[in-house]
Amino acid sequence: MIRNFAVVGPGQATRERLTAALGAAPDISVYRIGRGADPLPVSATFDPADQPGCRSLLDWFERGAPAGAVLLVDDWELCAGLDPELDRTVEWIAAFGPARGVQTIVTARKWAAVPDRLRKHLHGEATDFLALHGIQPDLSNKYGRRDLKAAVGSDERGWPVYLHISVDGDGYLGSYLGPAAQREQKLLAALLGLMVTHSSADLNFGLFDMKNIGVFDGLEHAPHTTFSLNGDTSDKTFERFLLGLEGELSRRQELVHKTGGCRNFHDYRDKLHAGEDLEPLAALLICIDSAEVLIGRLPRFKDALNAIVGAGRVLGMYVLYSGDAFPEGTRVRSPEWPSGVPPYDLEEWAEVLPKALAGSGPPARPVVLPSLHESHLDLRLDVLPPGAIGLVDEQWEQRRPLVPTFDVQRRFGVIVGKAGSGKTTALRALARALGDDLPKYQLLDGPGEQFDPERFVVLTARSWDEVPSFVWNTMSFVLEFRLDDPARSMMDDGLAAGVPDRPGYCLAFRLDYHPHRFPAQIALP
Repeated sequence: MIRNFAVVGPGQATRERLTAALGAAPDISVYRIGRGADPLPVSATFDPADQPGCRSLLDWFERGAPAGAVLLVDDWELCAGLDPELDRTVEWIAAFGPARGVQTIVTARKWAAVPDRLRKHLHGEATDFLALHGIQPDLSNKYGRRDLKAAVGSDERGWPVYLHISVDGDGYLGSYLGPAAQREQKLLAALLGLMVTHSSADLNFGLFDMKNIGVFDGLEHAPHTTFSLNGDTSDKTFERFLLGLEGELSRRQELVHKTGGCRNFHDYRDKLHAGEDLEPLAALLICIDSAEVLIGRLPRFKDALNAIVGAGRVLGMYVLYSGDAFPEGTRVRSPEWPSGVPPYDLEEWAEVLPKALAGSGPPARPVVLPSLHESHLDLRLDVLPPGAIGLVDEQWEQRRPLVPTFDVQRRFGVIVGKAGSGKTTALRALARALGDDLPKYQLLDGPGEQFDPERFVVLTARSWDEVPSFVWNTMSFVLEFRLDDPARSMMDDGLAAGVPDRPGYCLAFRLDYHPHRFPAQIALP
């Protein structure tokens, strides 16, 4: 004998599950309300548009159907749409029928289609991961949510349980403690569920796997993932991402506050979805497994993460901690993780879903761009804004145009570097960028010429020893390309040693930047 249950999922999947369930119970008689012929082993089918026939069948189930009779409402959304009283009638049959040996089965394409009042009398059953989320096998109806909520499994009755990012309305997601294998399953269920139900335009992920347990392996292929780091990542890279996250927090504050009528991220997103011409802004979920390792390597991460947790709901940035224990001194709470059994094919979808979603949404906005000094791409002057001669790699604001500025107190610009490093090309780029202002400047390819006291002066030199001492105190603009001896750098010998030995790459010094030294790339004129 079978029990009251609902099978939720795409049509073909529900057919297969029903065929197996009904075939395992040969002593039943199934009466179906559904559209069209069907290969299921049923005693009779009633078209939902046949109201007299369906009503007669339902009356029989309410009053006199014998033990072993099963009512199958096949495609609840369709059938209920043709009979407004169907939910009350089927609820009554599901509630009182089992005492007489009469059972009820409902199929639906998505969980939300089955009314809550009927659900309490049915055992739910998802056919697979996609069915748990109400997604078709071809993924045609993915990305249907914007509430940052996703099913993470099924409860003891088979109905979905949900994880909601905005816990208690304060924008803090929560945490999960447990053994590595258990963490991996729980986190995968949550992140894959969010990934298939939310567009990358609405939700991005940043991932830290600090003990290299592989919990996020493969998720980097999804358009939602802006970065994925692990315990093998260098301290230098972690430092770069720390600054990037702090800069992202600042960027979001500026976007929200400068947009009229916006109190927080959600107001901004409402305007964005209403079609206003605003910069895109996705929610950003930072997932950190074993955060104590990250904080141990770079203690300043603790303050940054606490700031993100505190600003979460206002700015759309959230932190999910997981691990064996929570790091001390962080704003961590431990709300109970929704207790649900993940779908049986979760690991299979973990392998295929991220790649299947590639290209289906905009790529996640990078929190940190690759270092300019790691780039091998040529930079052309015509892609830069007027007055700029290159880009600086500012980790807080990522990349920004390099625009030389001068004033009467600081009249000199200096370009230093070994032969073939790009000094002359930088002068040519500067000449083009100055445009009509070029007569106000004296551009000298070498330090040994006469300086014009009436103009701003930019000179080149092979080493700092060739630059006159009085120029050092009146410099406004400096480029330091690869030196013959990086230890003789005026800026920082460690940074100088990291400048690529390729034309166009340098360190830039500007008085209005803080700190003052930045990796830079000069454009080809």
